[in-house]
Amino acid sequence: MSTDVDKGKGLLQRLIQRVFNKQIGPNEQGRLENSEDIKNVVLRMMGVIAVESCEAREQGHYVIATLTINVNPKITVQEGYEIAQRVRWLLMHRFTHLSDAVIHVKPFTPEYPYKNNESSSSEEISTILQ
Repeated sequence: MSTDVDKGKGLLQRLIQRVFNKQIGPNEQGRLENSEDIKNVVLRMMGVIAVESCEAREQGHYVIATLTINVNPKITVQEGYEIAQRVRWLLMHRFTHLSDAVIHVKPFTPEYPYKNNESSSSEEISTILQ
């Protein structure tokens, strides 16, 4: 019985190694650091500006991906949700070994804060209460 389990584990590890091009060792505690394939697929999707983080980890006999994507900050929450749903659908159908994908959506903020405090003058600052 244990040889069947060992064969199954070996088969799963070889599959993950082929997909992620990475050796899985006992000291890595199930984490797969190399998830460039997933990142490259997501970056090509319409609406995704950047991938802030991408982690794929082995959990039992399954692989779960957790991503944080950046989208246009001027779109609605509903549009951001729809982009995340499309990303998840594509990943689940593209990578057959993937059992779940968790997508977090953040606005893309390359130069946050948007206004520079040094260049603001008292005429530019508007207040709600006057």
